[in-house]
Amino acid sequence: MVEDFRFLTLRAFARPPRLLVVVPSVEAEWVRWAAAGLGALSRVWGGCAGAVVPASVVDHPALADVMRRMQPDHVLEYAPSGATVEGIYPGAVRRVLGGLEGETRRQAEDFARTEPWNLGGLPDLEPAVTALRERLGVNAIREAVQETQLFDDPAQMGLTALADVALRPVLGVPFPRVTTPAALAYAARVGVDLEEPAADSRVPDEARWRDGVAQRASTALLDWLHPASPQDTLALLDPAAARCVRLDRDRIRAEPVVVVGDRPEDFALAQLAGLVHGPCMWLPWQDPSPFTITGRFPRWRGPGTIRVTSASMPMEDVEARMHTMWERRPRVFIDGKEVDDKAFACVPWEDLHTRGNNLYVHEQAWDLPRSLPATVLPDGSLEAALGLPAEAPPGLDAARDKWQVLLVASDHPLPPHRALTGAALHAGQANSWATFVRAADGGITYSSHRFDFVPHGASLAGTLAAPRLRWPSLPAVLAMAAKPHRVQPSAAGKRAAVAERLLGSRPALEDLAAGPGWDLLQTFLPGQQRPGQPEDGWWSLKTSVVMTFRALDATPLAPEWETSQRRAQIDEWTRQGLLRRGLALGCQECPAFEFYPLEEIAQHYRCRRCGAGNDLVQARWKTGTSEPEWAYELHPAVAELIDNNADVPLQATRYLRRQARGMRPLVAAEFEILRNGEPFVEIDFALADAGEIWLGEAKKTNALGDVHRDIKRELCKLLDGCQAVAAHRLLLATAAPAWNTATLTVAKRELHGLRTAGKYAPDVYLLTAVGSSAPAFERLAPAQD
Repeated sequence: MVEDFRFLTLRAFARPPRLLVVVPSVEAEWVRWAAAGLGALSRVWGGCAGAVVPASVVDHPALADVMRRMQPDHVLEYAPSGATVEGIYPGAVRRVLGGLEGETRRQAEDFARTEPWNLGGLPDLEPAVTALRERLGVNAIREAVQETQLFDDPAQMGLTALADVALRPVLGVPFPRVTTPAALAYAARVGVDLEEPAADSRVPDEARWRDGVAQRASTALLDWLHPASPQDTLALLDPAAARCVRLDRDRIRAEPVVVVGDRPEDFALAQLAGLVHGPCMWLPWQDPSPFTITGRFPRWRGPGTIRVTSASMPMEDVEARMHTMWERRPRVFIDGKEVDDKAFACVPWEDLHTRGNNLYVHEQAWDLPRSLPATVLPDGSLEAALGLPAEAPPGLDAARDKWQVLLVASDHPLPPHRALTGAALHAGQANSWATFVRAADGGITYSSHRFDFVPHGASLAGTLAAPRLRWPSLPAVLAMAAKPHRVQPSAAGKRAAVAERLLGSRPALEDLAAGPGWDLLQTFLPGQQRPGQPEDGWWSLKTSVVMTFRALDATPLAPEWETSQRRAQIDEWTRQGLLRRGLALGCQECPAFEFYPLEEIAQHYRCRRCGAGNDLVQARWKTGTSEPEWAYELHPAVAELIDNNADVPLQATRYLRRQARGMRPLVAAEFEILRNGEPFVEIDFALADAGEIWLGEAKKTNALGDVHRDIKRELCKLLDGCQAVAAHRLLLATAAPAWNTATLTVAKRELHGLRTAGKYAPDVYLLTAVGSSAPAFERLAPAQD
């Protein structure tokens, strides 16, 4: 069944695939293996959007969030050529060839150097790659993974080679030169060239590598390394070399990150932070100069703007190192007072939070307006009636190159959840094997080419993918994310759905909860104080409270509404069905007075209580006036919504909507998650934006429970609900000025215990003073040992 039809407004992007490359992690040679992986990545179109991670650190807690937020299209196992292995372990090829001689040896040596090397002696690589793919939800259809390995030779891959796309000469650091962490730190900026260095290539010392890392211009050292290179040369990892540009989405300005430490996890964190948080510098040496940070990031000043962290070092050691560095700075005095314009702040890696995201896209194929006819399903999901016509971006060859298509619906963001892949995003009975489809970057991304059968000589339309897509609603996303558990609306959620239908949208209901209209409707509840209302202007009947316009007009409100405003608003609510206009009438047989809506009023009517027939005469209406006075009754579902303090979750989601940048988030009303057929947690609201799923609990009071045991039980149920749907954010909202100490203490200890044990733990945020003029929003820090 279809409720509505609309045109879906989209923004289309073409971008290179994002690659997360896992390399062997031999402790003594980890720098060399990382450099080799960078060399292979540098040869691929869009390597600037990828990262290299040693296999030994793929499960490091400092990398989990940044790898998830990177949203890689492919997690690849690095498969080096024999020539690369020979560069790491001299004599490896000779040992494999054994006693071969003559032409046979020459052919065998050529084969061994050019073909992928067997890494059977490094068993940790394949399990690490498999685990990452499962965790991150890469391009896959059921058991079929689109790409599995990254080779040194791009011709052996199903990806596009940088050399086929670049219009200008490109250079990188020669692979044999990358032997220290400082050299690797610079190579990660510009790329690594796996070819043998030219005869005139220079060999920098450690100080020159460090200068290359700290210099604002990334190619200064590269030009020194290659003195005979042309003037218009670009670095291998320069986005311009790949005809790409970097977009900072939903972000006011970039906030640089500096990673210190010389371990593999620091190297990986620096790359991933550069892709997720913004400009990043890796400082693997112990005694950085006072000008190191300001030289690389000269435009940033002020406390806390540049964040310094480490994946391997305790925070006190990071602070001590940076303090020593800063104390060696030249002193500046103005009017006899020292100026301390410290440009950085040390933060733990778990406190690296940056709004928005980065996106590398084709320079001539991004933010293109598109529109598709779509149907609105009963659950709010959108199904496109057509696939977007396929087209090749300028400069790319559809017969040779592959890219990712990204479609973003501005009013319907999708979080990058691992459940949102394949059939979950195909409309109707569409062929789920047509191409690799998944949620990413706030929309839907898919591989440019068809994956199913493509006949030889097929046209462009027959070769490129044009899937018919589905944008699931947030309830549908939660239902898919919670499997094998079931999700269903709670009683409060059903009431909210009725109110949203009457008012037309969730934002309209949120605006109602935040304004004086909510207070006016609250007077319809039984037992309410009604100061100022005339006694003959309202009546508490058996089933509800009814009011005349005189009573509603006399109700004090803040801010005050004029009579004309109240009249117009009540007429609008009556038109929408929020209020029902009618008469309060009695019965000649029984003493009951009941409310009869306008559509049920006739000259002859039957008593609702006893069924007796009555005539509409003066004796039947409530007052002794010569003509009956119109009365109003509040819709029962809305009355229950108001009676159960629904204004707190409504105002909480309203606040979050208004704080969002870019795409407005999707919101779902209260729901239950079932286990073995029984609800085990009730969630007051859910919210999804381009990056996350949030779950929320909203209270009128300042506590989750009366005593410690109750608080912990309620919090654990909420954390269990977050884990069931893989939500990475939990919001605790209250109308009180602050959460009480007991609730905060339990929450901090619970988070600390989960993270210490390496278990799932979402970030917890606090929203206080909901509904006031100055609500407060902050992240809850776990307790410390």
